This record gives sequence, structure tokens and C-alpha cells, in this order.
Amino acid sequence: MKIKAINGFKDILPEEVLLWRHIEGVARDIFQRFGCHEIRLPILEKTELFARSIGEATDIVEKEMYTFVEMGITMRPEATASLLRAFIEHGLHVRQPVQRLYTIGPMFRHERPQKGRFRQFHQIDAEVIGAVEPEIDAELMAMGQMLLTELGLSASLEVNSLGCPGCRPEFRRRLVAYLQDRQAGLCGDCRRRSETNPLRVLDCKKAGCREVVEEAPSILDALCPECRSHFDQVQSRLDLLGVSYSLNLHGARPGLLHPDHL
Repeated sequence: MKIKAINGFKDILPEEVLLWRHIEGVARDIFQRFGCHEIRLPILEKTELFARSIGEATDIVEKEMYTFVEMGITMRPEATASLLRAFIEHGLHVRQPVQRLYTIGPMFRHERPQKGRFRQFHQIDAEVIGAVEPEIDAELMAMGQMLLTELGLSASLEVNSLGCPGCRPEFRRRLVAYLQDRQAGLCGDCRRRSETNPLRVLDCKKAGCREVVEEAPSILDALCPECRSHFDQVQSRLDLLGVSYSLNLHGARPGLLHPDHL
């Protein structure tokens, strides 16, 4: 019997490896120009790390993680949680208050395989930890644009704000009230999310939910003065750096860049 690769997993053949090395090489070169240092992270982590950092009511935690339940460990579905765990565990802030780190490697999610999406995918992740200035946000976006440009690719950048612990509760209240009045237009998952994690409704790709979201409250209307100032300065810095962008009034999360999707 001929044994094939598991559905959603793929071999990277020799001729493809050359392209992968090129992409990774360009990424490393750009990150190093911005003063970032590489960190290599384990594939397995304690399940609670992702449940706490990503959120127990998210699709990733509820449906997509490869978890060894009895052992309480999970194959990493994304890089940020592991990177921050390593930052805290090893006291990297003691060595240098502001850390610029990046990592490249495989991630795992048990989702429906389709063109351009795999259960084992590869993520390029860069983080600046210990700095909250708007210049840092703009710099990271400029770095992403530079990576795409040097690879001969293009993409549209959409920006929004997630606010802060001070202004998010009011936005959440407005959003929950709005969604409660429109339950009939939501899919089953989003009806449940509208109570447990309403921000995830903003990410749903189903047509009915997208129609509901079009008129939903925007967090930009609920930002506190400090968050509004920060967001305005991010846009100002992007303009100075020549980075093109558009506002996404209902964006709920930052994007991820996967070499598999390039």
C-alpha cells in the first residue's frame, strides 16, 4: 500500500526549498537591518499558554489546536504566545528593556485544508517588546511592506485600533447590544460568540455575518483620548514613511504573514 502525506501537510521538495531559502533569507536580512534578533522556539507548549493568550472562546483554541489532552500540551498554532513566554521565562527584559525579536518556523492548526492553507504552515513573526510608542507600530508595518516589496510582491494594508483596557469595555457593550438585536442574521457560531467573544464576529467570513458587521459600531468611535492620539500618530508615521494604507473600521486583529500564502 502506498502511504501518502497526511491531508493538510506537504513535502517541500528540493526545487521549492530554494524559494523558501530565498524568502527566509530576505526576511532575516530585513529584520537584522531593523536591529531584530532571531529566537527559535519549541513546537510543543503547555496548552494553557494558548488558551490564556489567544482566548478560550476563539476558533483557534476551541476547534483548531492539535492538543495532547492528557499531557496538557499543544503544538503551537501561532508564534507570538511562545515568543512572549520565552521573553518572560528567560528575563530578556533584564538584559535589554526593549527587545526586537523574530522567529520563523512551522505552526499547526486543525482546519479544513484548502488552496493556500495547510494544517502545518510556516509563519514569519517579528515583535518589538518593551516599547509602546506609535513609531514602533508604524515601523513594524513598514518592515512588512519592505519584505513584500523586496520579494516582488504587493498587498494592501488595512489599519484599525484595538483600544486599551480603559476604552474596550464601552466598545464591547455597544457591540454586544448591536449584535443582540441582529441574532437572526448571524451564523450559529457567531450567535454564541456574540456573548463570549464578540470581536470574533467581526472576523467571520460568512455572507450573512458580513452584512451584519457592515453597520456594526467601530471601536474608532469609542477610543479614549490616549488611544485616539496613538492611532492618529501611527497613521502620521505611516504617511511619513510612505506606507500606503486604508482604514478598516471593523478589523479585529493583526494579520499574519505565512510563506505558504505568498
